[in-house]
Amino acid sequence: MSSEPITESGPQETRPQDGPRRERAPARPSAGAGVQPRRGAWPRRGTRRAATARRARGHGLAAAAAWIGPSYLIFILIMAFPVVWNIAESFYASSYGKSSFVGFANFSQILGSGQFYSSFLLTLYWTAGVFVGQIVLGLLLALFFNRKLWISRFVRPLILIPWAIPGIVASTAWTFLYAQGGLVDQILSPFFKTGPAWLAEPALAMPAVIVAGIWKGAPFYFLMLLAGLQTIPAELIEAAKLDGANRWQILTRIELPYIRNLIGLTSALGLIWTANYFDGIYLMTGGGPVKATTTLPIWIYNTAFSDFNLSEASALSVILLLLVLLIALPYLVRRRGDDAV
Repeated sequence: MSSEPITESGPQETRPQDGPRRERAPARPSAGAGVQPRRGAWPRRGTRRAATARRARGHGLAAAAAWIGPSYLIFILIMAFPVVWNIAESFYASSYGKSSFVGFANFSQILGSGQFYSSFLLTLYWTAGVFVGQIVLGLLLALFFNRKLWISRFVRPLILIPWAIPGIVASTAWTFLYAQGGLVDQILSPFFKTGPAWLAEPALAMPAVIVAGIWKGAPFYFLMLLAGLQTIPAELIEAAKLDGANRWQILTRIELPYIRNLIGLTSALGLIWTANYFDGIYLMTGGGPVKATTTLPIWIYNTAFSDFNLSEASALSVILLLLVLLIALPYLVRRRGDDAV
């Protein structure tokens, strides 16, 4: 006769008593059940991951603030604060040490004077002439020295000298070159019996300083464009030559499109620097003769430090800032479109 207990469902199985019986872990409450886990229960895996991610994010933000914070502080103190102060100063007028709010009166006075349009056109003349000359000369030099020439390693550092020397040195050197009986007159002696006064003639002063500006800034374009041309894979050039492309087709269909972003960035920086250029023109001509080279930066300087009208000079600076932003805006819009694509 069997000793197994009999129930309605049948005989119950007995487990072997090999060791102590293990207690089953407490069941975890299901999400959204509204049951609070009892003390000592393990948190959910997603909760642990979220807490770890929040801690890591907090440490990352703290580290980024520690590294980037000083640079932003320096930027605010050195650049942003003077710009904001200058914009605020343009809406005031100073008289006998007292400032009074005049709104847009300074801007109305500037825009209503004939000197503004004259200086604006001279600024466009200067900027266009220098920019075109610099980028064309820089591109020609970059294309020439992009070839494997043994003389390149000796000549290329020398080309950078005009860009590296201080502006006051370059301006003084060109003043001596344009002097009566100077090197320019000696070179042009077969064509002129007596050389003209290059920096004293109203019709020749601006072309003379434009030539000096091209000489000063062309090495920057040469350096940037040469670096871009050297990144073009040689396989593209060889494939184009095998297909029968000539040198002009390689330049216009392969090389220039390949470095178009670099050309855009270099052109934007060059236009901004050229429109704001001051020291070379002022040291060579002082804005003369008869204001023939008085660009907007020269007018701002004369207004602030010769006429001692800081409020009007601030308004002129704001106008020049807006013009420079208009120059850079096409590049920024195109750059944003390229990033979106």
